[in-house]
Amino acid sequence: MAVLTLADIQVLLEQFKGEGLLVTCYADLSIERGSQSRWRGPIKAKADALKKTLAHDHGAWHAVAHDLEVIQEALQAPAAREARGMAVFSASQRGFFRSIPLEMPVENELVVHQAPYLVPLLQVLHRQREYLIVQTDTHRGRVYAASPAGARLVQEIEAAVDRRQHSSGERWGKEQATIARHREEQILHYQKELVRVLEETWTAHPFQGLVLLGEHEVLEHVRKRLPPRLEGHIIAELPQTWTDKPLAVESTVRAVLADALQAHERRILEGVQDRLRQGYAIAAGPSKVVEVLQQGQIGPRGYGYLVLGPDPREAVARCTACRFLSVEMPSSCPRCQAPCVEGNLWEELLLLSLRHEIAVHFVSANNADLALCNGLVAVLPKAAPSA
Repeated sequence: MAVLTLADIQVLLEQFKGEGLLVTCYADLSIERGSQSRWRGPIKAKADALKKTLAHDHGAWHAVAHDLEVIQEALQAPAAREARGMAVFSASQRGFFRSIPLEMPVENELVVHQAPYLVPLLQVLHRQREYLIVQTDTHRGRVYAASPAGARLVQEIEAAVDRRQHSSGERWGKEQATIARHREEQILHYQKELVRVLEETWTAHPFQGLVLLGEHEVLEHVRKRLPPRLEGHIIAELPQTWTDKPLAVESTVRAVLADALQAHERRILEGVQDRLRQGYAIAAGPSKVVEVLQQGQIGPRGYGYLVLGPDPREAVARCTACRFLSVEMPSSCPRCQAPCVEGNLWEELLLLSLRHEIAVHFVSANNADLALCNGLVAVLPKAAPSA
């Protein structure tokens, strides 16, 4: 199955103008108990609601009904059988159709509009960006680049470390103290080498976050040696006993990331106030977040990040020339005076974040604190001024 790319998104961005309506469908293709697909009931209910909405416009409903038939055929096609989710876009009046199998589930959604609805697809694109996973014990480590679709082993590290003592019957003395000190030095050297590899790997690739696997005591020592920009992007520490076999590419990695992302979402919801106490600046709400993003106060490689709740379908004005965003919805751009068009706020923020490799963390739950910020928060680097 092909990996979702920005090129897939670009094809859809070209459909923001055109004749007639475009139907966007997202389907959860994961299987429920009894081998029943999750998408059939919800998509049918949404299609019935659309029929009522368009009952006054027979021409529009006729075109949409045809698109719905095409979409249903795509969801039942062989290409869908290996996918965990599907995004399908159809506009029969334009002669446009696009079906994209996804490596992770999406929430069932059906939207009819002149432009495609891209927020769930952009979320998948962000989420499929890899996480750095570190499995370690006192002197051995494995570094993985992983997404919910699988993992690849980046590097294995192993250091020669002396045993604690030569034999069980040997008494403690000066020689054993020397061995213990030498052992500690060897472990320290290994930890420094592991951190060096992590820094180099993180710098070379726009990872979404860092997951640590191992015994708690070992992970504490590794965490203390991480630079702040890496430590600030640890999304979870999970207990795991070292084994000689590498992590399984599919089931184990998916389970690890699922647990890690759930734990991370809880930390995100609980941690904004903690970030403030630690000296981080935070921008809350659409106006402030758009401002700090366009001023470049959040950057790639871990220098700040966005937190997004469920899409509230809020509008934002986008300049057709310089792409400047404005929540005040002007008809012309405040910067270059070119015409502005209406866009989806979440959609524009996710596109901007992809272009500038800014990390985005999604919160699926309806949280009261996040709701006060209109579901949108930007955590800035410590050096950035408070917005």
